[in-house]
Amino acid sequence: MVRSGFSVGEAKGHLPGAKEPDDRSGRVEVLFADDGVDEKRWTMLVENSPNPDVYYLPEYAKASAEIERTEPLALITDLSSGGMLAPLLIRRASATASGSTMDWLDAGTPYGYGGLLKVSSCAPAETLHSFFRQLNDWCASRGIVCCVIRLHPLLDKQNWADMAGPWQDRLKLHSRGPTYSIGLSEWNMRSDRPVSLRRDRLADMRLASRTLRIVWGTGADDDIDVKLGIFTALYHQLIDRNRAGSFYRFPQSYFEKLAKLGERLGVALAMHGNDAAGANLFLRGSQYAHGHLAATNDLGRRYGASTLLNIEGARWARQFGCELLHLGGGLAPGDSLEEFKRSFGGPTHTYRYMTFVADPHRYEIIQGLPHPPWPYNLASTTTVEADSRTTT
Repeated sequence: MVRSGFSVGEAKGHLPGAKEPDDRSGRVEVLFADDGVDEKRWTMLVENSPNPDVYYLPEYAKASAEIERTEPLALITDLSSGGMLAPLLIRRASATASGSTMDWLDAGTPYGYGGLLKVSSCAPAETLHSFFRQLNDWCASRGIVCCVIRLHPLLDKQNWADMAGPWQDRLKLHSRGPTYSIGLSEWNMRSDRPVSLRRDRLADMRLASRTLRIVWGTGADDDIDVKLGIFTALYHQLIDRNRAGSFYRFPQSYFEKLAKLGERLGVALAMHGNDAAGANLFLRGSQYAHGHLAATNDLGRRYGASTLLNIEGARWARQFGCELLHLGGGLAPGDSLEEFKRSFGGPTHTYRYMTFVADPHRYEIIQGLPHPPWPYNLASTTTVEADSRTTT
């Protein structure tokens, strides 16, 4: 039996409110998302970076931490030569085999499309080698066995594992599959839509525009709880209908924390009269916006709500100067959800992630358990670590 879960402050060597060594000459710096001063510094580093995407922010890390009761923090290395930032969730796990119990800690970047972030555009390639050296030392000092680092599919990070120097024997690069986006620069101004839409998407959009109206909200609205309530009701109905597993279910606290993103969180509702037909959650950074979660009911599927909601999300992102609306990929290669996202005709990307083994000996022991958890059993990747919870 494998159990996971974490209470803030339980990490080895960490007491609530404790500070990590902060040495700008090259030692690792740790910022805790639940510390007000640390959170401000974390936000400043992200916003002043070359790629200030929403997935790197402390508010998103805190929301993601609600899913598995993990501790959200940011690991910063090599500030003296440019700097790397990695939002991490620390998770405690245990397993019982042959009558004995084994406990360990894992680390991983939050679910989604964040991962490693260059704090400065002048950071040299050697910064990555230094990052893994400091990551290894930090994990070893806290008893962390393995660290999962997701790579942002819209950024040029796909060759980073090749730049890790002597740490390559501890790293494995895993390809999750394609993701898709809507380009926002080539735009049909007359009909206010992307020029890349296929005929079937155009037909859906016209039908939905005649029969549905869109109600917008953001995390900064006074009535955001009401709008999120409409979304969660649709979403829970959908996952019940599809008999989805626990991976696709979120605690209410997740949505409450997600609202702390303020105007970076967009909520689009498709209404048919007074009835909700569909709803999408969008996350917005300065360069890219992302379709985060989506749900429709039978009424929405009848009138093409999913297509209209994605177009509305593209319009919203374009207003703020975003280059792409990233839709993500499917639940499995070549499935209907992947085909739906591909049908918007935008660019295709590749989503990859890395596993960094900080303690090879204990890693092998955990791999040998009767039912090892992800990522120790990568055969379960396609079902456990699907790259998008968005479904229709």
